Amino acid sequence: MLDLSDTPLLGKGSSRLCYLHPDDPGKCIKITCTQNSDVEKQELKHYRRHQRRGISWEMLAKTYGSVETSAGSGVMFSLARDFDGAISRTLDHYLADEKLTPPAKQLAALFSNFRSYMLRERIVVRELKSDNIVLQRLTPNKARLILIDGVGNNQFLPIANYMNTFTKRVIQRKWRRFEKHLSEEFTDNTIVQRILGIKS
Repeated sequence: MLDLSDTPLLGKGSSRLCYLHPDDPGKCIKITCTQNSDVEKQELKHYRRHQRRGISWEMLAKTYGSVETSAGSGVMFSLARDFDGAISRTLDHYLADEKLTPPAKQLAALFSNFRSYMLRERIVVRELKSDNIVLQRLTPNKARLILIDGVGNNQFLPIANYMNTFTKRVIQRKWRRFEKHLSEEFTDNTIVQRILGIKS
């Protein structure tokens, strides 16, 4: 059992707490803090499916399975860090302040590469949001986006889990909603609005 009593809390979502792994700075542990554990079970099912398919984990946080901790049962995930060792910040963090937002050309490329990755690896999500994605700075001038939460399929009939044609349709639909979310959430960020305006 891992003792999390002196471990930093990295973040808190609607249903989970995220702690730094006490023995491995390259991992984090997510602990469900609600009575409903169905989302976690479904998420792990999708992760196991991705593992069996042998996907690239380039832009998706990798899971290392369940673990017992002093705060309850949890799931271990890879933790993205920047080139300088700092824990990578969410995309939300960078878009909320235009001074921190990458230049339009770079941000457009980040979005394009991330969308292509999702389609290529067939990564279906419940919802794509800017606070479920981190921007990992690989060098002072190079970065990539990594999905850290939201993996799963909340369709009533999850056909996309089994048929590639439907998988791509679902991903494309989720991506359009993601762009709508960005447009509505960051109305004062001219870089975001410029990129979405060019695409529309």
